Amino acid sequence: PYPSLLLGATEMTPIQVTRMYQTYASGGFDTPLRAITAVLAADKAPLQRYPLNVRAAIKPGYAQLITTAMMYAVRIGTGQAIYHVLPADRNVAGKTGTTDDLRDSWFAGCTGDRLGVVWIGRDDNQSTGLTGSTGALRVWRDLFAHFDDSSWMQTATDGIEYQWIDPVSSLLADSSCPDAVQLPFITGSAPQQYAACAQGSVLPEAVDWFKELFR
Repeated sequence: PYPSLLLGATEMTPIQVTRMYQTYASGGFDTPLRAITAVLAADKAPLQRYPLNVRAAIKPGYAQLITTAMMYAVRIGTGQAIYHVLPADRNVAGKTGTTDDLRDSWFAGCTGDRLGVVWIGRDDNQSTGLTGSTGALRVWRDLFAHFDDSSWMQTATDGIEYQWIDPVSSLLADSSCPDAVQLPFITGSAPQQYAACAQGSVLPEAVDWFKELFR
């Protein structure tokens, strides 16, 4: 089994978490993060520089699936408190994280312009009494309220198709279905059956993958 890194199931440093999420936010590219980018002499002459290295880590389509799930985690999941302060028309993709015994409170979120990661913890490793949504998310939210950022946007990516989905049955829909949403799928992996609300469709057995995605 693999630990649920995105949920805060294992201890990581803020730089490690930031590097992980920036891979998703950048469309699948990994860029090692450094606290020190260069060492300069007293006259500012460079003594040592650490070059920026970028490599493709995951396919852009997979990164898009993850960031879309993160966007809905903010819209309808544990990140909803962001919109108590930020404007509702600004898309944010983010995820809360809480370690055992409430020792660590995490939130990682990105807009169309920047990524931010917030960690709250105690130096004695005791409980903070905070979850990701009651602690770190609120710090992130109040910080990003000062930025006039653009929205995180879903973009066309090779190997990805968008389909209307009925959130009640998790089946194919159309724009006439109440509360239908457009979601990305790896090409060919979308549900094949239509929800009853879709014009000319027949109600099939519901498949609750949509709810499982954000559980």
